[in-house]
Amino acid sequence: LILVYSCSTEEEEESVVPVVQTPQPETEPDPVEYTLSVSAAAGGTVSSEGGTYDEGSEVTITASANEGYRFTGWEGNDSTNESLTVTLNSNQTYQALFELIPIYTLTVTAGEGGTVSTEGGEYQDGTEIEITATPNEGYRFDGWEGIDSNENTVTLTITSDTELIPIFNLI
Repeated sequence: LILVYSCSTEEEEESVVPVVQTPQPETEPDPVEYTLSVSAAAGGTVSSEGGTYDEGSEVTITASANEGYRFTGWEGNDSTNESLTVTLNSNQTYQALFELIPIYTLTVTAGEGGTVSTEGGEYQDGTEIEITATPNEGYRFDGWEGIDSNENTVTLTITSDTELIPIFNLI
């Protein structure tokens, strides 16, 4: 508070009226704002398209692949996690990247002397399939053509077109 009194010899007989001046509060500067731009390439979506945020804001964005696609990463960031948290200290741009999941054909042919649990089909890359070869009476199972295994039950991860044939021999 500042009190101002005016005194002079000519005005001694007049009453002095104090004037009170209230200091004005300092105005805070507007916060710095940055723009976050988020998009999705073909094959998926993102949880947010971004916006304008105060400096230092943390924003989490999530990529979701459509059916038949898989998330591969973010353009603008090295992360391969579907969920990405960014701290805004500059304008930033990210794009979620997706790829079509390849489809491969598995063919399983039993032949004479036994049966198989599946004849195969079309499967997405990375699908695990369990296949069992069962010999008929009077036959024995001796392995597979197409993979190196002597087990009658195998778990196969599909990464290419594959053909399997169980080997059955007369006892």
